[in-house]
Amino acid sequence: MKQTTEVYEQLSEKVKAFADRQHMDSYRLIDACRNPRTGLYGDAYFSFGSNPEQMCSVAATGVGLISLCVADHEGWDDQAAEKVKLTLNAALGHVDGCRPTRDESTGFFAHFIDMDSGNNDVGSEISTIDTTLLVTGALFAGQHFKEKAPEIDAMAHELLDQIDWRVVIADKDKGIINMIVKDGKGIAPLPAFNEYVMVAYLAKLAEPDHQDIAELWDNTFAVDQITNYPQKLYRDIPVITDTNTTDNHLAFLSSFVHQFPYYLVPDYAKSEVYNKFYENACLADRLKWKELSDVPSYVWGYGAGANDGLYNTYHADKINDSPGNVASAYIIAGFLPVYPAGIHDMYAMYQLHIPYDVYTNPQDPEDEAKFKAAYKYGVHRFSWWHLEGAERWYPEKVTVIDWSSMLYGMTAFKRGMSFFTDRLK
Repeated sequence: MKQTTEVYEQLSEKVKAFADRQHMDSYRLIDACRNPRTGLYGDAYFSFGSNPEQMCSVAATGVGLISLCVADHEGWDDQAAEKVKLTLNAALGHVDGCRPTRDESTGFFAHFIDMDSGNNDVGSEISTIDTTLLVTGALFAGQHFKEKAPEIDAMAHELLDQIDWRVVIADKDKGIINMIVKDGKGIAPLPAFNEYVMVAYLAKLAEPDHQDIAELWDNTFAVDQITNYPQKLYRDIPVITDTNTTDNHLAFLSSFVHQFPYYLVPDYAKSEVYNKFYENACLADRLKWKELSDVPSYVWGYGAGANDGLYNTYHADKINDSPGNVASAYIIAGFLPVYPAGIHDMYAMYQLHIPYDVYTNPQDPEDEAKFKAAYKYGVHRFSWWHLEGAERWYPEKVTVIDWSSMLYGMTAFKRGMSFFTDRLK
């Protein structure tokens, strides 16, 4: 008998059916981005183009590995374990014709590589965070399939051990982590707080006895240090941020920055202190949207994502810096463990504005076709004004790493946060 949460069980049948459909579709979108020959995953799902795309994102591939664990648990894919093994073999360079580009001396991966060959054709950076997301997905799968397919855990640890995590350290005393590896050396330092918490956590997991790595974690990222992160007040709500600047356009972080460590660093998910700050980030996001005119209360979510077809830029939206005020439903999903009422916000968007599975427009067949294609896998990123206005915006793509909050949030909402904390130790 699979565990379900009390808040999920208390839903009405209509909302529960919507939640189940959105949960499954959170996997189906990611699966549509998977290359069946190599098991690697594309950076984005294209509403009006061919999928999967030719460019693989190693971060999206990490998300793909976690999605396969969800699909296995839910009974959506009886080949999930075999798919995981193919993906890990590709990452390890064991699939014919596919050798992912890595830094030779440290083992870190290029962010974007060719889906078939693994070549870095676009000149992508060697990325510490994207490598971390890949390896985290591998370790997650290793724990999930440890009884059914124990070889997966061995492959995941082989991948973990191939990487020299020491290179991520820019300043162990201040918690500054290098974002990029170039010619075996770390560059582009970034101060905490940010999603690079995950890099420090994985480094500690890989090399627990290394003094500098231990101090990097203990001095800045350990749960007893959370209250020392920079904070910014939104109204009277303290929200963790990455700078003590007085510039309000730079003061707050996109909500995904709070969400990724919550799901992928178990110490943070279990921390009462981080949970309180997580609630604060959710509340600040929601309240800021209420300041906008002509926006219903169920529209919110400052997330990162593509705006192709609208502003033609990728942007990490946040409080006081959100061009066009594009809302991200996957951010609502990501906050469901601390704001379960958000499922009703998502349902309202579906029922009143984005009924993606039943939408018809006999007067404008082109609109109907584009609408169904843009929201094939449910509510995601939308412009309230362009959704209801004469010039409707049809989102042209959904970036997988940003969509991951939908998968994680819907899974935790139904199965509980233990689904994540039990699989990352």
